[in-house]
Amino acid sequence: MLNSRLPRRAVLALAAPAALSACGLTAARFTADPPPAGVAAAPPGYGTIRVWGDQPGPPDLLESDPAYGLLSSAARVDLLALSGGSDGGAYGAGFLKGWSERGDRPRFDYVTGVSTGALIAPLAFLGSHYDPHLEHFYTETRSADVLLLKPLQVLTGAPAVGDPAPLRRRIAAIVSPRMVDAIAAERERGRILLIGTTNLDAQRQVVWDIGRIAASGQPDRVELIRQVLLASASIPGAFPPVPIEVVADGRRYAELHVDGGVTHGIFAYPPWVRPPRGRGQRNLWVIRNSKLAPELRATGGSAVAVVERGLDTMIKSQAHSDMDTIARQASRDGFRLRMTAVPPDFPYISSVPFDPLYMQTLFRTGHAAGLSGRAWAEDIAPLLGAAAPQAAMEG
Repeated sequence: MLNSRLPRRAVLALAAPAALSACGLTAARFTADPPPAGVAAAPPGYGTIRVWGDQPGPPDLLESDPAYGLLSSAARVDLLALSGGSDGGAYGAGFLKGWSERGDRPRFDYVTGVSTGALIAPLAFLGSHYDPHLEHFYTETRSADVLLLKPLQVLTGAPAVGDPAPLRRRIAAIVSPRMVDAIAAERERGRILLIGTTNLDAQRQVVWDIGRIAASGQPDRVELIRQVLLASASIPGAFPPVPIEVVADGRRYAELHVDGGVTHGIFAYPPWVRPPRGRGQRNLWVIRNSKLAPELRATGGSAVAVVERGLDTMIKSQAHSDMDTIARQASRDGFRLRMTAVPPDFPYISSVPFDPLYMQTLFRTGHAAGLSGRAWAEDIAPLLGAAAPQAAMEG
């Protein structure tokens, strides 16, 4: 849920470990060591359920999978990519609901999600009957429903200023065994749900095939999916990293996973994937849960204000890079690209994360955009506020 709009006392607390480190008082690692570099690892009992997002060559995650063959068929293919953006996910949730009501929202063959987009992705993947769940989460959630702030705990060596127990409970309430069974059934039909996290130890993106986990039959598959979703939404420093146990060469290790937006705020598919040219229509739909346009605003004079503004600028710059990568992939692989983002003229500014009024306003904005069918752009210019024709939605 990577976003720079953290509470000011949390930002101050995040600076404390750096100050302690300078004095030689660094906190100890709270899990076992990660697997060595170059060693293939996976959660116990699982086969290939994930890959490095920057892997130089294709593993068997997609290319040896029957679902991958859909890309070269004559059938229509619809891929949905959902970005991070913290409470900005209200835009994507509203957009999906409006799109459903418009009546031409496709049944997505591939869905990818990062950070807040990872929380939306399973619901979008399973269809419009989950829209009420999205609306409830992104219009009724408050900060206390996501994170309990305990900023002073970092002074005693804690890995974060907050306790993610509320978000963990919310994820568990949504990602039920019944939902996991439904995801498994769709995976068997050839549909793919991918979630991105960041392996903090390796400093690399990890792409998880949630459908393969769901269809694995492993007794811990529900809990592993919940862990992956929580990790993808865990802002470093605000949320503690999520430890995921893995096995490599017969030895057990523990990896630390955090917000997928640390490495990539959005992705369509890993860059090494080269979908074969298909004969059917290919659509790549991209929902960016934040503004892409630069926003001129005076920066406060405090260190906290400068850090907040710097983080916001860094995230926005990364977003442009990620969108450019997706545009190049779409051009290369024969997808018709359509993108939407929080409108550059959206007027509401909230300095408090998960402000219900902000989220409800943004949800309504997204809903109107999805219902209108006119919020799609075929290039980034309209999303930056530049004058350019918008692409009408097509069924």
